[in-house]
Amino acid sequence: MAGSVRRIDETAVGQHYADWFTRGLRGIGMRYVFSRRGLWVTNTPYRRILAAASIGPNDHLLDLGCGIGNILIALSQRIAFADPPAGVDVSPALIELGRREVAKAGFDGKIDLQVAPATRLPFEDSSFDVVLTSHVIKHLDDAALALSFAEVARVLRPGGRFLFWEFKRSPLSAPVFLSAKASGLPPAFTLRSEATLRAALRRAGFSKVDRVRTGFFLLPPVPRIALLAAR
Repeated sequence: MAGSVRRIDETAVGQHYADWFTRGLRGIGMRYVFSRRGLWVTNTPYRRILAAASIGPNDHLLDLGCGIGNILIALSQRIAFADPPAGVDVSPALIELGRREVAKAGFDGKIDLQVAPATRLPFEDSSFDVVLTSHVIKHLDDAALALSFAEVARVLRPGGRFLFWEFKRSPLSAPVFLSAKASGLPPAFTLRSEATLRAALRRAGFSKVDRVRTGFFLLPPVPRIALLAAR
């Protein structure tokens, strides 16, 4: 339930998503919705949100919880990155699907996808200029959220930017639970308020946090929160 402090197993969440992406008609639908072609469905205003981070060709970029790489592919279609952007996801099956999507889009060798949890990033300190993540942190319990934010701060260079968006804890978020139940047993998740997320970012060492206007999301049409934090 929202606001819960129960422990969430990251690996089990990854396996749940892998099952959704690889089985039957649901798998076909999930692979479309979470492909670069389906971004308009679950990440409707993603271009406007991403613009807040001012991502440019010289930025080294990491997508935390990248799934099948849809946002990295969409960005690479618009920006000629000097360094291949990277993506990590806890699910080996999703990374494998993502690598196929990357190859189909013509970016083989130009986008680096790896299996890794949000709490243990396989990168050196100060490796990235921008870290982004979308609809991922709800699957982190409080301890994992703190570890993940600390890892993001570690791999960001001084002045680096951390942009994320997620379902917002709000009375209007009830449809999240209804739609999750309707689609089958959902992976464990918890929704957080802006104040809670700001406090977690400050504890991780981020010096400045700005709210980013999200706009309307098509599916599900419930409140999101987007924050841009500076290292």
